[in-house]
Amino acid sequence: MSLKRQLRKTRSIISVSTYKRPRIFVILMMLSINIVILLIAALIALWIDDSFVSYLDALANGSIKWLLSPNAILSITNPNTLFLAVIVLIVGLVLFSGTIIALTTNAIKDYFRKKETNSGKIYLENHIVILNWNNKVPELVSDLLYLDDEHLTVVILSELDKSWIEKHLLNVLKKTQSSLENLNRVNLLVKQGSPLLKNDLDDISIEQAKSIIIMNRDQLQQNTSNLDESDLNVIKIVLGLGDFHLEQKPTIVVEVKQYETKSKLLDMSHIVSSLQDENIIPVCFDRRLGQIIAQTIIDGHIDDIYLSLFSFEGSEVYLLENKSFDDILLNHSHAIPLSQSGHHVFVLSDQDKVKHQKSVNPYPGKTFKVFPFSEQTLQDIYIIGENNKLAFIMESFQAYEALHQSQFKLKVSSNRDAIGMMKSIEHGANPATLLLLSDETAEHESLDANVISTLIDFKRQTKREDIHIIVELLDPKNDRLIQDFNIDKTIISNKIISLLLSKLALHPETAIFYDQLLTIAPNSEGKDDDAITIQQAKSCFQTEFPITFRNLKELIHSSYLSYDRQAIMFGIFRAESLILFGGDLHEEKPFHLESDDLCIFMKL
Repeated sequence: MSLKRQLRKTRSIISVSTYKRPRIFVILMMLSINIVILLIAALIALWIDDSFVSYLDALANGSIKWLLSPNAILSITNPNTLFLAVIVLIVGLVLFSGTIIALTTNAIKDYFRKKETNSGKIYLENHIVILNWNNKVPELVSDLLYLDDEHLTVVILSELDKSWIEKHLLNVLKKTQSSLENLNRVNLLVKQGSPLLKNDLDDISIEQAKSIIIMNRDQLQQNTSNLDESDLNVIKIVLGLGDFHLEQKPTIVVEVKQYETKSKLLDMSHIVSSLQDENIIPVCFDRRLGQIIAQTIIDGHIDDIYLSLFSFEGSEVYLLENKSFDDILLNHSHAIPLSQSGHHVFVLSDQDKVKHQKSVNPYPGKTFKVFPFSEQTLQDIYIIGENNKLAFIMESFQAYEALHQSQFKLKVSSNRDAIGMMKSIEHGANPATLLLLSDETAEHESLDANVISTLIDFKRQTKREDIHIIVELLDPKNDRLIQDFNIDKTIISNKIISLLLSKLALHPETAIFYDQLLTIAPNSEGKDDDAITIQQAKSCFQTEFPITFRNLKELIHSSYLSYDRQAIMFGIFRAESLILFGGDLHEEKPFHLESDDLCIFMKL
């Protein structure tokens, strides 16, 4: 019985070893068999061939020599020894060389399989990491392609299928020719794995990343802790990052659904010791979009400006440290000051590398008589649909009413009550704006279905033509499907927020500027500073049109002086086309401001 137990124990050890390290076990086993064969062959050679003087001689100059040097068998004259040598050579080739070739072939096959699936560790540095996948990621990646970086590497880690993600990315990248051209210089890697697993994070060289963007998985089920499951997921991922020594001190931008989760993450970054040195920026997706949607209802041009400011294409917002507003305005040729923040200034410029450039020829500007800004509004607003942004939309309206003595007649209904709302609109007397909110709880295949359905019903039942229709979409590819409904404005939520997330990830110092820009709230003097207002040129300047300026800097500086340093112009809408000022502002190139131009001001 003891022998039987010993055999079972030995068999168990061999089985475990084979399972844990199959290649090493096979190599050792084949090597052992070959050694035994060589030892036995040497003993037989000593017995049948008198030319060997000892066992060591038969081993060294016999069996080992026949295996390692096949040509040695040609000099053997003893037929019995020759037969033995051939047997040793054949057995050695089959058992040892054949095994090595098979293992090598299999290793090469595994190597190619890993590279095709991006499994295994990828050695990277100074790369951008996107953890989790949702509908915003393709737009985010598409905008990153505009970065002026010859060695840009973007890695996406998600539990979803790699080929499925790559297909969706390609669909978005095909929309713009510029993106496809830029794709040649960008390393875009998709890896299937869990952002919650340390090994999967290590496989994408997370410690060497320069920016980390944690996306929300858009799951809306609630658990017992009153945390949305997708918010709980991103909290766990942030905690998991505490296990790594992030050498590049990357900005960690976290997309959250609930506003309460933002404060939890900020508290956590101070409480958890492993996260205290990390720069964590939580962004409440719904709050920011609610603010943008409300401002777009008030002025339909505002979302175009935000999309341009958030994007890496064209002019962007940068921080100039230890500078004064007036010094930049007078002397810097490629930067427009937008906001003073302590001893620093946020500026609008084409590229980071040109924001410091100065001109030897300053343009002090001229002073014009101006009209005060008209920002009061009286609107009837109808909202059909309910989602997490609705509360923030209404909050923004209330703040705007208090600041500008405006009044909004606001009515809200669910999609179930849409027919009743349509009847109210039909019998209304005042011009009105209709906002259709998309259902965030819908399955991926049904995103924006409620908006499309309501839009069809509204167009069929309503005869009024003075209704401004604003539609919120979650899936960007649905935009083209509703173009023929004569919609005034389409707000693609996922695109706007993805641009903002990427901007904060690579320029975290601008977070304060965007927070102040999007928030409608009074300052200590009861005014809404760091806010954009759009005014028609003839409603601003009391003079003959067109007004000719020697260059863009003279126009910008003149607007600043004319409004007593309380506002500065940084762009216009002309024939519904957005033009943000950029390039060499001091270049001697006349600019003609037309009476119908819509001037874009930043209130200071």
